[in-house]
Amino acid sequence: MPSINQVIFNISAVQNQTPTAPFLITGKPGEGKSDCCYQIAANQNIPPHRVLRVHLGNYDRVDLGGVPEIAVHEPTGERITVFRPSDVFADFGVGSGHGMIILEETTSMSDKDMEQFVAQFILERETSNFKLDKHVRIIATGNRAEDRSGAKPLLAHLNDRFYHQDMETSLDDWCEWAIANNLPHTGIAFLRLRPGLLNDFDPNRRSNPTQRSWTKLFTEVPTNIPTDSYLSIAEGKVGEGAAAEWVAARDMMDKMPSIDAIRLSPKTVEVPTEPAVRYACATAMSMTATADSFPRDMEYVSRMPVEFQMVYVTDTLRLNPDLQATKDFITWAVANKDIFLG
Repeated sequence: MPSINQVIFNISAVQNQTPTAPFLITGKPGEGKSDCCYQIAANQNIPPHRVLRVHLGNYDRVDLGGVPEIAVHEPTGERITVFRPSDVFADFGVGSGHGMIILEETTSMSDKDMEQFVAQFILERETSNFKLDKHVRIIATGNRAEDRSGAKPLLAHLNDRFYHQDMETSLDDWCEWAIANNLPHTGIAFLRLRPGLLNDFDPNRRSNPTQRSWTKLFTEVPTNIPTDSYLSIAEGKVGEGAAAEWVAARDMMDKMPSIDAIRLSPKTVEVPTEPAVRYACATAMSMTATADSFPRDMEYVSRMPVEFQMVYVTDTLRLNPDLQATKDFITWAVANKDIFLG
């Protein structure tokens, strides 16, 4: 199955050429399907205000298809029933230009009538008395049936009208996203240490460690509260086991040397022995690396085992690709060519 970055690339490539091609992204709860859609929109130069999320579970067919009213049929003068278009899609009609509609919870629709509506909508791109602009993209998202999140098989003809992308969790893709969005380096380092906890969804648990849950925990909860309070909050977001591991690792990462101290004395500052702290050091340094700091950073990380050198180099080059042309990188790449290129 494709990773999230592969899904983003695949859909962006197709919809750049054919905006009317509809896709359905399926994956575990909390895997980042909605964020994936926003990145696809950005790749196609669609601004956020031109992206509409429609949670299908909050609507019925009339809400989206239009409300009936009585009007006069001009040719005959007879009173007839016409449908007044819904305001849900009003900003995406003919002439509105580029946009994206995200149909959320597509695999959890409550009845067959709604599925029939969606099948007609993505094929004809219109409702009663309303047509979408030809530049409006449609992407649907849904959970998997095996995750017991309300998902069920779709009607065969609705399935047939989508391009399907079954998304799988990718630690590398998430770390790349997390670094670009300034998530705490300690959180990124912990999930590198325990990649199995990035998306360990179990429908029998109330709280699960998922990409969405970790992101919320790392960004919404203050880190300066007492450890017992933080642990209690973390348990309520990612579950007891994952929370206990994370809090223990976080406390250990407090032993991490200062990044400024490392860069002042890269040959003498002690290199941590605990894997969690090494990951934290490598990640923190990569997120703040510059052309000036890179030689000293390389001097320090070269004192670590090669797996942690790889973490630093890979992340640093994602943020600063020009550093590939430096003498320090070339020297390191030649010395580690079997691992780096293999």
